[in-house]
Amino acid sequence: MDAPPLLLSSGRKLGYAEYGDPAGVPMFYFHGWPGSRLQGEMLDEVGKKFGLRVVSPDRPGIGLSDFQPGRRLLDWPGDMRELAAHLGWDNFHVLGVSGGGPYVLACAHAMPERLLSAGVVCGAPPLREVGTKDLLWAYRLALWAQDRVPWFLGAGLAVAAQFMRLPAASPFVAAQVCKMCERDQQAFARPDLYRILTTSGRVGVSSPVHAVRLDGNIYSSDWGIELGSVRFPMRYWHGGRDSNIPVSMVERFVRKIPNATLKVWEEDGHYSLPFLCTEEIVEELVSGRVEAVK
Repeated sequence: MDAPPLLLSSGRKLGYAEYGDPAGVPMFYFHGWPGSRLQGEMLDEVGKKFGLRVVSPDRPGIGLSDFQPGRRLLDWPGDMRELAAHLGWDNFHVLGVSGGGPYVLACAHAMPERLLSAGVVCGAPPLREVGTKDLLWAYRLALWAQDRVPWFLGAGLAVAAQFMRLPAASPFVAAQVCKMCERDQQAFARPDLYRILTTSGRVGVSSPVHAVRLDGNIYSSDWGIELGSVRFPMRYWHGGRDSNIPVSMVERFVRKIPNATLKVWEEDGHYSLPFLCTEEIVEELVSGRVEAVK
């Protein structure tokens, strides 16, 4: 559920939602792109089972959070320090999905002493390092058009917002889902998961276009992180059938992080892994177990 936004020292408001066990061990959850704090609901039941208090913030300009002009990836850990202080947290787990992945890496780089663990599911890679050739065509088109054809992103977001209002049984949704791998189709067939995906997504795509554009530009910008300097243990999980961010892209940069491990779930895709395998992933993350590392 939504909490009152935090007023940061910069004067910006930071919106966030809370899930899981209110008295549990702290965990930050970082949403995908485009997405919002509401995506954290996927961890509500798992958080209660494992005794985790999950706080899911909106990034600047998204949802309840104020825009931050010219922000960079490494601005994020400062916001999380302030949010942690507000919550009374000394140490915490961090978990990010898809576009939230780089923000986990930023925290591991900038404040490793505060982290209990750092996990990334189907995470976005540094595109300057690995290129965009294998990226989902829709992502490539959005990245290409953001600065060259400014109106295109706004039009695309408006279409996406309408798409996310359609019921799962609509012919248009069914036509898109049938192109996905079998496990992703299973995820979209779950009414609860479809609701979380579309509710969170609508907030993301309905945010101001300039905010969504800047949020997207982060992925192709210079992250300001030397991968070889990240010493905190990073845990990556990725689907072998992920067509949004193929696992080959992730393998190319994870091997440059000294203490990183990558577990590939061969039959899972971009949606099934975070939404259908949530319990297994969270258990591995908080227990520190490493299995079937590729």
